[in-house]
Amino acid sequence: MSIQSGNVYKIYNGKSGTILDLSGTDGRTVSNFCVHHPVSGFSDNNGDNQKWHLEQGPGGHWTFRSVASGQYLGIDGPVENGTPLVSVDEPFRWDIYPDDEDSSVFRVYVPGAPTATNIDLSDHGNATPGTIVTLWIKWEGKNQTWRFEQVY
Repeated sequence: MSIQSGNVYKIYNGKSGTILDLSGTDGRTVSNFCVHHPVSGFSDNNGDNQKWHLEQGPGGHWTFRSVASGQYLGIDGPVENGTPLVSVDEPFRWDIYPDDEDSSVFRVYVPGAPTATNIDLSDHGNATPGTIVTLWIKWEGKNQTWRFEQVY
């Protein structure tokens, strides 16, 4: 499967099968004007908060924009193990590559990180709804792989 710029996708974890979900609640104000919402693995409910508009820009980097909020998939902190994914107001760049062992799933990396740092469903891919999604250095875990299902 290829990912096409301009399309909308649901993004499922390769281990748990839960979907990349932008919470509409539990926001955290980081300034007087901006609320960042957490990203977690959740059961598929076909909500717009589980649909992501992908755009490929200069240098081949990708942005993920929530259909529900219009905010972008980003991080809350430095590029290191355990940094949570959240919604951000400005585009955040990502790299998407097929997994080395299973080309039906992908890994999503922070470009230019000093080590291969990618998106990871916490607790080794815990399928419990609400499990947070973080950054983690690449290892063989299937909880760092993601299946993209085109919605439109």
